Amino acid sequence: MKSNKKLFETKIITLGDSHVGKSSLIIKFIENKFSLSYISTVGFDLKYKTIKLDNDEEIKIVIHDTAGQERFKSLAANYIKKAKGILLVYDITDKRSFESLGNWMNDIEEEEVADKVPIFLVGNKTDLEEERVISREDGEKVAKQYNLKFYETSCKNGDNVDNCFLDLAKEIVDRMKERKANNSQENIKNLNISNKKKKNGGDCCKK
Repeated sequence: MKSNKKLFETKIITLGDSHVGKSSLIIKFIENKFSLSYISTVGFDLKYKTIKLDNDEEIKIVIHDTAGQERFKSLAANYIKKAKGILLVYDITDKRSFESLGNWMNDIEEEEVADKVPIFLVGNKTDLEEERVISREDGEKVAKQYNLKFYETSCKNGDNVDNCFLDLAKEIVDRMKERKANNSQENIKNLNISNKKKKNGGDCCKK
């Protein structure tokens, strides 16, 4: 019997300074594991996870984990161009990583994708509340400035980790469906116009 399941594939990229916990977020989401001894990503890493939605649809999430070091920023441009969604991550205990958000947004805007793909701002490491230097209000303010959805997460206890990835993936799929529907409507409109022109042209040629 043929399955009615629909499978969507989408690409998500993580951006942000080194040591903000991008790899930890991904591993927590993919494997539900947490460790304090992760080695910083060198260049790029790739992870996959397929999730099933309540409506029997499946989404294969391809996650590009990027290095936050300055020397890899030029390489990130290629991944930004191909991304269907972006998680922009900072560390709530690291003021510098928060101040770098403007630079990361500039990189995104330079690739002309800021208005084309959903971007979520993620303040990570909420389990270190006693070391917090960036308030939730400050994070929300930046998110509002750039029209981003905002999450605070903890890779250690799992708070909001699944939510930020799943919500982003669902929004990407919703946009894909919307574009497909719009394209279908446009095709139907163009077909009707074409048929009308043919009909009118046929009538004028009749004797």
